[in-house]
Amino acid sequence: MEAPIIIEVLDRFGKVKERHKVTQFPVRIGRSYKNDIIIDDNYVSAEHVELMVDGDGHIMATDLHSDNGMFTVHPVIRHDILTVKDDQRIRIGHTDLRFRSENFSVSETFFDHGRPSQWHLIMTNGLILPLIWLLTAGILMANQYFMTTREVHFNTLLASVLPVLIVIVVWTFIWAVISKIITHKFYFAYHGIHVGLLLSGFYFIELSFEYLEFIFPVNGLQAVLTVFSDLAFTGLLFYGHLRQSTHFRKRKTKVISTVIASLIVGVAYLISFVNQPQYSGQPDYSGLIKPPAFVMMEPSSSEEFFANTKELADFDIDNSNEETKNEESK
Repeated sequence: MEAPIIIEVLDRFGKVKERHKVTQFPVRIGRSYKNDIIIDDNYVSAEHVELMVDGDGHIMATDLHSDNGMFTVHPVIRHDILTVKDDQRIRIGHTDLRFRSENFSVSETFFDHGRPSQWHLIMTNGLILPLIWLLTAGILMANQYFMTTREVHFNTLLASVLPVLIVIVVWTFIWAVISKIITHKFYFAYHGIHVGLLLSGFYFIELSFEYLEFIFPVNGLQAVLTVFSDLAFTGLLFYGHLRQSTHFRKRKTKVISTVIASLIVGVAYLISFVNQPQYSGQPDYSGLIKPPAFVMMEPSSSEEFFANTKELADFDIDNSNEETKNEESK
């Protein structure tokens, strides 16, 4: 390694505390104020290490008879003198020093989540958060009300929605803590508004799919549309959270969100398929009552219905059982 070099002073967790660009030698490192680089560490001697350039232009680190010595980190070996290499770490006292050349490639610039924009100001406004959660609760209660065929009361609706609201608050808090750890900003309002808007949109879309299947009675239409909406909303949910809580670029965030959404939705549908009974009383179409005027397609005539059931009417149960017994005896 040749001059000039950058000396990074690391804490015990490996985080950079200071950076010093060195162009002239010799350089002394220690706790004394006479040193070129002063280390605030009581386990470092007053004059601990000296850096010099040898005849071949290599930088040499020499231990100045310190009390606690000079060590390489990987592997941990004590040295009196060593040749400094690029990206090498040495330990003096409880402090690590890392040496890097000025040509070292830095990481890409982090995306600034705090850039002022109209949408960001809305999404981080704490006054809007309770309004969004009230909207979400209203949509959930309305959905529960229309799906219930018997008499319901406000207390019953509130009791059915309250667990979902508790989950939303806990989910929001978890992502806000993740944001604080990674980006050092506690985006509670953003994550709360994000999950509230998506959940409201999800239930509204699901209700729309039921009406769409009712208007155009194609068997299985709602199921297909629901799968795509589940993937889309789950992907958007994690994309918004990861975008605000990490320093990932857009493309990487999209890939991660898509993978997570595919895994979650896939596992959920697989569990639902495995646990479903062989015979189910659940209708093919939604049981939600809707105005007949919404139907946009001509219903089947009674003649078509009885023509389709003629094969079932002609089915001989006794002959079918006899054939089954013969096959089993074979």
